Amino acid sequence: MFKLSRRMQLIYDHLLPGEPVWDFCCDHGYMGLNAYESGSFPEVHFVDQVEHIVSQLQSRFQSEYLRPDSPSRAYFHALPGENLQEVLRGTVVIAGVGAHTIHKIVGSLHRRELLLVSRLILCPQRDEEKLVKMLDFELRDNFNLCNVHYEVVERGRVRKLLIFDKNE
Repeated sequence: MFKLSRRMQLIYDHLLPGEPVWDFCCDHGYMGLNAYESGSFPEVHFVDQVEHIVSQLQSRFQSEYLRPDSPSRAYFHALPGENLQEVLRGTVVIAGVGAHTIHKIVGSLHRRELLLVSRLILCPQRDEEKLVKMLDFELRDNFNLCNVHYEVVERGRVRKLLIFDKNE
């Protein structure tokens, strides 16, 4: 495993072991690759709308990370997150994009009853409070925003981590 940034490590530390991981807007896929390499998650899904990013990540995965004996399986999805058609379980991570993009993805999946996850970990580039208000309206019957607030200073900017857990 390679060293994650402080923000990505904080996200990784809040994944739910034993459950699938969905790494949206995955870019280089560092968080998902660490999840796969740990063997603690049965499935790791890499989702990005930029096809060449997913293609490069999948090629890199095949040549450098794939272990046939791994208890984890990796899946690659080259499409906008809001266009996924399958049921999501486990932990969804969406980080490094704006609040409106996160809302569009989460809202679409939730309205189509595909968001059957235990945890949402969201880390928008900005407008965290706006995102909380938008999602609270849609998710309040199914998810609770955790009362613990995490902030990481990254390149002079404060990045907030929002964690929503499924209601019991």
